[in-house]
Amino acid sequence: MERTRGHRRRKLSVAAGVGVGGGEDRLSALPDDVLLHILLKLRDGPVAARTSVLARRWRRVWALLPELHFPVGTDPDRIRAALTAHDALALHHLFVAGIEVTPEIAAAWLPLAARGLSGVLHFKNTGAMNEAPAGERGTLKLPCFEKATKVVLDLHSIGLTLPPSGVFTRLTDLELVRIQLHGPCSLSDVVSSSRCPSLRRLSVCSVRGLDNFTIQSESLVQLELRNLHTLQQLNIVALSLQKLKVFLCFTDPLNQAQPVANISAPQLVTLDWRGAYDPSSVLFGEMPNLQQLTTNPLCVYGGDTVSARNHHSLMLSQHFHHISKLILILFYLPVCESIDYNQILRVKLEEYIIWNTCEAIQN
Repeated sequence: MERTRGHRRRKLSVAAGVGVGGGEDRLSALPDDVLLHILLKLRDGPVAARTSVLARRWRRVWALLPELHFPVGTDPDRIRAALTAHDALALHHLFVAGIEVTPEIAAAWLPLAARGLSGVLHFKNTGAMNEAPAGERGTLKLPCFEKATKVVLDLHSIGLTLPPSGVFTRLTDLELVRIQLHGPCSLSDVVSSSRCPSLRRLSVCSVRGLDNFTIQSESLVQLELRNLHTLQQLNIVALSLQKLKVFLCFTDPLNQAQPVANISAPQLVTLDWRGAYDPSSVLFGEMPNLQQLTTNPLCVYGGDTVSARNHHSLMLSQHFHHISKLILILFYLPVCESIDYNQILRVKLEEYIIWNTCEAIQN
C-alpha cells in the first residue's frame, strides 16, 4: 500500500511539472499575461500578493497587476505595503472599500496612490461615522493626483481638505459623495480649468461645507449637483457644457434668501433644474442648443405656497421657447376642505428628497 501511495504522489508531481530534483513547475512556464489574467479574477490585492508562494515566477507578477482591489476589512498596512511594492507604471485602477475609515487610516496609503496611480481611484467608506461631527474626527488631506484619469470619493462625511497646489493634468472624471469640505482651498479653485484642464464630467452629491460654488471650465461637458442643501450661490461658466443637473439644492430651511445663480453655457443641450427658481436671482445666459428641460415638481392642488412654487417652475419653462422636450413631474395631493396643503407638500417633498438621496447614494 505504501508503495502504491508513493507511486501516486510521484505521478502527481510529474503531472504538475515539478521535477524530482526540484525543477521548474508548469506555473512558471505560463506567460505573464496569463498569470495576470488569473490574478485579476481574485479581485483582492492581498490575496493576489500571497499567491507569490506558489512558484518563483509568481513572486513579482502580482506587482504588475493593472488593477488592485482592497475589499472591506483589508488592513491599511497591507494596502500601504502593496502600493509600495507595486510597479507604479502598471497601476491603472485602484479600488478601496472600508467601514468607518478614519482620516488617519486613509492617510497611510492615499499619498502612495497619488504618486503611482495612472488611471481610476475609487475609495468608498461606509459605516456609522455620521454619529460624530466631522470636525471631531479630523480631516483627510487629499493629495494631488497628477496622473489619475478618474477619482471617485464616497467618504461617508469624513472631513476633506483639498490640495492647495498642483494640477490634475489628466483628470477627466471627478465624483464627490457624502463629504464634509474644509478650507482653506475651495472646490471652486480645484475643479476650474487652471487646475483641472481635462475635466469633462463632475458630480457633487451630498457634500457639506459648499455654500458658494463657482466653476470656470473650458473642457467640462457634464455637471451634476445633487443634494447640496446649504448651497447659496452658484456661478457656472462652461463653454463646452452640454448636460447640467441641479437637483435638490438651495433647500436649507435656515436660509430664507433667494438662491443666486448665474449660468453661462452656450452649448447646453439638457437642463435639469429641480430646485428654487426666481428670474430675478437665477440667470441663464443664451442657450440656443437647449433641447430638453426638466423643472421642479408641480403640485396639482394646494394653497398659496403651492401656487407660488408652481408659478416659479412655470416661469422657468416659459423662459426657454425653443426646447423640443419638456419633462414635468406632478404631485397629486388629496382634495379636502380641512386639509393643510402646505403641510402635506412639505411632507411629500421631504419624502421625495429622502428617496432621491438614497437613490443617488446607491448609484
